[in-house]
Amino acid sequence: MLQKTFAKLRLEHFLLGAIAIAVLIRVCYVGARELWYDEALSLLLSTGQKGSYITPPDLPVALADYARLLELPPSGLADSLFQIKPLFQGIVGQEPHPPLFYLSQYVWLFVAGTDEAGLRSLNLILSLVAMVGAFGMGRSLLGYRAGLMMAALLGLNPFFWFHSLNLRMYALTVLWVTLSGWATLELYYRQKTLSRQQRWLWCGVLTAAIAGGLLTFYLYALWLVALSVLAFLSLDNPERPSIHLRRSSWQYGLCLGAGILFVSPWYAWGLPQQLRNADLERFSASQSAIDAVLQHLRGILEVIGIQLGVGDWAAALPDVVPAIIGLGLLLGLAGMVAQLIQQGSLQFASIALLLGALPLLLALSLDILSNRSTLAWGDGRSVIFILPGLLLLVTIWLMQLPQRWQHSVIVGCLLVYLGLNLSDMVGRERQVFHSVFSTVKSATEPTLLVINSKAWGHICRLAYYLPTGSKIDLLAVSPADLPGTLVTVLGNSAAPYSRVLWLEAHKPLWDQPETDAEANQIRQSVVSTLTQGYAFIQKQELSGTTLLDRFSLTVYEHSQAKSWAASNSF
Repeated sequence: MLQKTFAKLRLEHFLLGAIAIAVLIRVCYVGARELWYDEALSLLLSTGQKGSYITPPDLPVALADYARLLELPPSGLADSLFQIKPLFQGIVGQEPHPPLFYLSQYVWLFVAGTDEAGLRSLNLILSLVAMVGAFGMGRSLLGYRAGLMMAALLGLNPFFWFHSLNLRMYALTVLWVTLSGWATLELYYRQKTLSRQQRWLWCGVLTAAIAGGLLTFYLYALWLVALSVLAFLSLDNPERPSIHLRRSSWQYGLCLGAGILFVSPWYAWGLPQQLRNADLERFSASQSAIDAVLQHLRGILEVIGIQLGVGDWAAALPDVVPAIIGLGLLLGLAGMVAQLIQQGSLQFASIALLLGALPLLLALSLDILSNRSTLAWGDGRSVIFILPGLLLLVTIWLMQLPQRWQHSVIVGCLLVYLGLNLSDMVGRERQVFHSVFSTVKSATEPTLLVINSKAWGHICRLAYYLPTGSKIDLLAVSPADLPGTLVTVLGNSAAPYSRVLWLEAHKPLWDQPETDAEANQIRQSVVSTLTQGYAFIQKQELSGTTLLDRFSLTVYEHSQAKSWAASNSF
């Protein structure tokens, strides 16, 4: 008996240590990486200046003009309130998500500033609160140790770790998922231990989480469907869960109705505008029935492999690798459910299936009905709301393991997660744009930065990392038009640029060449134009963690400037 008590304490201490490590790696790494493509868009939207952004014309413009759009406009309290209107207008333009994340980030900019650490610090805090919500979900269902397990699993999960330091709405979405899940489990699986005041408190938490989730991520509604089933159907009998309506389900219905009522103004005003401007055709899957089935199946496998396995490493791996890992994990999840049923834990198996599998199946059903393929889009982040439910299933299974196996399995899982996170931190740098501007000799040197893309994520990142006071003009042109435009610009320049930085995006994103031969021909034409009046200095390949971080940087210096420098070196 005493030995079992010590073993329990050791495991709980280990879980607390794992949670502490999860906090530590977030704090240490919050500002280590450059912004990636979507984070730059989030910053542009959060400053409320998206409406002032103009696609670069086919002539040089001051890059500093774009840098100003990524800062809060100087204003007092009254002006900062008026800035909320253009923020909302920017969101309904082309952004496919509700406004709460951008609004909260706008407020946070006044507190933490616009450097990488400051921008991501809000999501860091939100991710820690989400871990508290995960602890609550586990504790409400199976006690204190289960709460620690789930908090540790979520905190060290590579997929959530990446998105907790990602300037997007995904960490906030997971927060609302865990809080709403916690509140629902408290109301319907611990109701006998709650006082009347506590029940109303949890109703308030649930209402806030429902409203917050619906204002953060539209597909959060699929998670609410699973919670509704859990709340309305009685699963109280551990051995034989009955399928009938709860008498107290009116509480959930009241919370759901209040949450929907609160968000209805946005859904009446903002959502229709977003749907009119949305590009939903990019998700279309016009193919045979067999191909569609295979694509949906692959999407499920990739989502599970990414969310429960490799996390953001998926961006550096062939697509088949996460799918293979997902197949193994899916079989493992099925085995967990089967073992729970075999042990007579039908209640826990039912809850695990409702919260772990139902949201994923609902997302799959939407894809099938709309003839689209979105499950694995964005490396699994489009269905990030399924992650807490999947981890709850794993936690329930771990809690049913014999004592002699439980410690080893949970330690092994957490060590694998930690290893993936540490290898990601050490082995995957993203310092592309610092490298670009390190080639600028001085702040006063007239420099032309040429890029074969007008994509705003590329433009915004160049502007964000522009050295203060640098005199750099930007020439951003679609790939096919770049050779001719460059000839015109260099021929018409009254005063030649001392230096030209030719930044070739491997993925221009907009108007991308259809073949490698076409891209190579454009590249040769640009090089031929530049070498007529400029001398080659250096070339380097730059890469980060995604395909959108891959560039070739070639530095040219004006021939007269180089000759002058050579003559003055003697």
